Amino acid sequence: MRPEVQFWDKMLPNQPEHANLYKGSSFMHDLFDVVCRSSGIRDPHDEFKLEQSDMFSAEEMASNPIAMRFLQFLIRMAGVRRVLEIGAFIGLSTMYFAKAVPDDGEVVSIEKFDKFAKIARRNFELNGLANKIKLFEGDAFEVINKLPRDQPFDLIFIDGNKERYKDYALKTKPLLAPRGIMIVDDCFYHGDVLNSQPKDEKGVGTKAFMDYAATCDDWLRIALPLSNGLFLMTPKG
Repeated sequence: MRPEVQFWDKMLPNQPEHANLYKGSSFMHDLFDVVCRSSGIRDPHDEFKLEQSDMFSAEEMASNPIAMRFLQFLIRMAGVRRVLEIGAFIGLSTMYFAKAVPDDGEVVSIEKFDKFAKIARRNFELNGLANKIKLFEGDAFEVINKLPRDQPFDLIFIDGNKERYKDYALKTKPLLAPRGIMIVDDCFYHGDVLNSQPKDEKGVGTKAFMDYAATCDDWLRIALPLSNGLFLMTPKG
């Protein structure tokens, strides 16, 4: 299967009650192709020199390239200079952010697993982006406690373990600039959040965040059906 098709397949629901929604149709893949072609979005394997993990492929774990282009667009339009990322994996999304921030911008990323962090660092070097990225290894909650409170982030991207999405949002909120943007990736989790009782713990965690977000009336917020779901929110004040 083509890598770009594998990225698009992340949009397809994997829950039993939704699994056959697009079965037998090439529409979704064709749509992905035309969006990429017209938008100048390259396959990530062409966009970057990528060392991959032998545990998971980029197609399995990394964010959809269309979603990444949207976030790059947002970074440029909003004048984002500092990004905080929770969950780097092999650094693919981190590099998309680094390419979008200005030359004096910075991406601070946190990756729990040292094996992935080592690969990510090599990828940053391979692509000449290491000077714009600061990667911390360790538990995100412990690292966040050590980050200076007087250096707010213009954009916070949450893509860590989904069981704790709500906790990440609450923990990083004090680090967000007054007009900053918080983004939660995979907010639909393959359609599991549509179930009254999600099928696994990741779905439970993602739904808990979505239920929390529904109460955040002091935020301007929107859930977008882009890729596996992107949730954007910014303080109203």
